[in-house]
Amino acid sequence: MPPFNSGYSTGVSYTPIPITPSDTVDISTPCRVVDVLGGGNVSLINGRGELVELAGLPAGYVIRSVTNRINATGTTATGFIGYP
Repeated sequence: MPPFNSGYSTGVSYTPIPITPSDTVDISTPCRVVDVLGGGNVSLINGRGELVELAGLPAGYVIRSVTNRINATGTTATGFIGYP
């Protein structure tokens, strides 16, 4: 059986991007994975431009969703590292 090939990249970039929460400025490159180093709540804008609020994330949580922005308002978690 040949290996599965979806035609899309299935890996994650190994170039980390530090993310500073902002209510107006998007991440320079949308990220498919975001590490949350310090636990808390996260308010983000996903790849569809929708507001998503995640409550009570533990330190070390990994957000596996296309993320365009981490909002400052509504975010109490800290230390965001994104991977395009």
